[in-house]
Amino acid sequence: MVYFQQNHHLNDNLSKKIKRMRFPETMSILLYGNICCIQPRVFLSLFIIVFLSGSSLLIASDHALAKPSTSSVSRGEYAYRQAKYEYDRLARSPRLRTHRTKWIRIIKKFRKVYLTYPNDKKVAPKALFMMARCYSELYGYSGAMKDIREAIERYEVLVERFPESRLADDALYALGGLYKRTGNVSLAREAWERIVEEYPMGDKARNARDRLKILGPKQPRKTKPSRWTIQKERGHAGFSSPGIAPGAKSAVVQEVRHWSASDYTRVVIDTAGPVSFNKGYLPANKTKHLPERIYLDLKPARIEKKFKDNIPIQDGLLKRVRVAQFNPDTVRVVFDLGKIHKTKIFYLEDPFRVVVDVFGENYFQRASCPPRSLEVSKSTKGRLNGSGLSLAQQLGLCVKRVVIDAGHGGKDPGAIGPTGLREKDVVLKIAKRVAARLEKDLGCQVILTRKRDSFLPLTQRTAIANARKADIFVSIHANASPSRRVSGIETYFLNFALDEEAMRVAARENATSTKRIGDLKNILNDIMKNAKVDESSRLAGYVQREVVRNLRKNYRNVKNKGVKQAPFFVLIGARMPSVLVEVSFISNRKEERRLKSDRYLDRVAEGIVNGIKSYVSDTKMAWLP
Repeated sequence: MVYFQQNHHLNDNLSKKIKRMRFPETMSILLYGNICCIQPRVFLSLFIIVFLSGSSLLIASDHALAKPSTSSVSRGEYAYRQAKYEYDRLARSPRLRTHRTKWIRIIKKFRKVYLTYPNDKKVAPKALFMMARCYSELYGYSGAMKDIREAIERYEVLVERFPESRLADDALYALGGLYKRTGNVSLAREAWERIVEEYPMGDKARNARDRLKILGPKQPRKTKPSRWTIQKERGHAGFSSPGIAPGAKSAVVQEVRHWSASDYTRVVIDTAGPVSFNKGYLPANKTKHLPERIYLDLKPARIEKKFKDNIPIQDGLLKRVRVAQFNPDTVRVVFDLGKIHKTKIFYLEDPFRVVVDVFGENYFQRASCPPRSLEVSKSTKGRLNGSGLSLAQQLGLCVKRVVIDAGHGGKDPGAIGPTGLREKDVVLKIAKRVAARLEKDLGCQVILTRKRDSFLPLTQRTAIANARKADIFVSIHANASPSRRVSGIETYFLNFALDEEAMRVAARENATSTKRIGDLKNILNDIMKNAKVDESSRLAGYVQREVVRNLRKNYRNVKNKGVKQAPFFVLIGARMPSVLVEVSFISNRKEERRLKSDRYLDRVAEGIVNGIKSYVSDTKMAWLP
C-alpha cells in the first residue's frame, strides 16, 4: 500500500493514457513496448487496470455488440446509435424480449431521437423505421392489434416524409406485410406496387414482385380514382379516425363552419360528441351535373330536422358542402370540389370537431427575398445553434405577413390571477403592442386574430393565419400553475410533449385534460408530418431568448424556463412557423403584479418583436455572400 501511494502519480498518469486506448493496443504496449522500464509492482497494477477496463469490451465483442463511438458522427447519429445499441441487446436476450416494458423503453429511446432531430434526413428515417420494427416485433409476443397499428403508423410517416430515404422501400415492403396480416389486401397490393413503380432498383423490388404474383391479378376498378384519393389511401390507412365503442350513442352534428381565401378553405364540422369518420371519393356525374366530390361518413351521428343541410361556399376550391342522414347511424358530409391541390383532414376534442383544410395550387408558392437589398443587424450574425441553414434560410423566404393571436377572449377568460387579473385582458394588450412595433420596425403587414374582447374558436385562429397566407404565427398567453411559487417565461412549438409539465400547459390552453392530450395519438401523424417543426423551433428559440433578455434588463429573478414542445390545438394545422409564448405566470403574485404594469407589458412586447426580427434576419442571412 505504501508503494502504491508513493507511485500514485505515475500510476494515475499511465492509467489515464491506457484507458484512452483500445484494449488490444494497450496489451501490446505492456507486452512488447516498455515492459522493461516498468517496475514489477507497477506492471501488476497496470495489468489489473487494463484487464478490468477491457473486460466489458471483450464481453461485448463476444456478442457482436459495441457501444457507439462519438468520433466523426453527428449528435443525431450518435443518439440513434445509442438507441440501436440498446435494441440489439434486447433482441439478443430471449428472456428480456418477452417483456413488453422492455420494448416500450427502447421505442421511447428511438422516439426521442426522432423528436429531437425530426428533419435530419439520415437519422429521422432510421429512428422511425426502428420504432415501427420494435412495435412489429412486439406484436409477435403480445398478439395485440394496437401494436400492428402503431407499426403501420410509423412506417407510413417514414414513407410520406422521407420518400428519398434508402429505407422507404423497406418500409413499404413491411407495410404490405402488415396490411395483409390485418386483412387489407388492397392496401398491401398498393404498397408493393409502389415499390415496383417508384423503387425498381431497390433491394425490395424483387421481393415485392414475388408478393404481387402470389396475390394474383388485380381486380379492375369501376371508376378511376382521382389523385387526391390515391394520396389519402396512402396516408392514414383508416387509422386517422378515433375509435368509438360499439353501441355508443349517436352524436348530433351541430354546425358546419367555414373560412375561405383565394387558395385556402377550412371547414369545421362540430358534433355533440366523438364520432368516427371514413373518407371517400365520388367521380363527376355529367348527367346529374355534379362535379368531383369527396365525402366524410360520420358514425354514429345524426342531424336534426332544422339543420341547414346545404352550405354554399363558391370560393374556387369548394362549391358547396352538403349534409344528409345517409342511414340511421351515419351522417354523410359531401364536398363539391372546384380546383383543389391538396386536402388535409384531422379532428380535435373538447369539444369534438372534424377539421378539413383544402389548399389550391398557388397556396404553397411563397415569394423569395431578393438577395441585393438586404440589411442584417450585426447582433444576429451569430447563429442560435450550430445546426446549419434551415430550409427557409436556404430559400431566403420573406416575412411579409405576421399573424399575432391574443389567446382566449370573450366567454373564455383564460387563467385568472390571485387578485382577479384575467389572462384574456393581459394578452390582448401585449398583442396590440407587438403588432404596432412589428409594423413600424419590419414594415410588414400584421394581422390580429382579435382586436377586442371577443371569443374565437381555436380552429378559427390558425384558419385566419392560413387564409391570409401568413409567414409567421405567434399566439400569446399567460401561464398558470397550481403552485403560486412557479414563475418564468417559456415558449412552445408544435410537437409531441416530452415532459409532464408541457402536457399540463397544453391541456390548460386546449381546455381539456392531460388524459385527453395523451389520447391525441390518432392525430399525431398530422403533427409528425408538420413540415414547419424545424422553423418553429428556431423561431421559438429566438423569441424565448429575446423576451428573457429584455425583461432581465429591468427586472430581477426572471426565470428562463426554455423552449418546449407540446400538442397545442391552436397550432395544429398552421402552414407556417408557429409558436405559443407563455409570457409570465399570472398565478404567481409577483408576476401578476408585473403584468398589471404597462412598463412590463412594453418590455414583453419588445422582446417578442426582437425575437421575430432576429428570426427574420437569420433567415435572410442565407443570401449573404
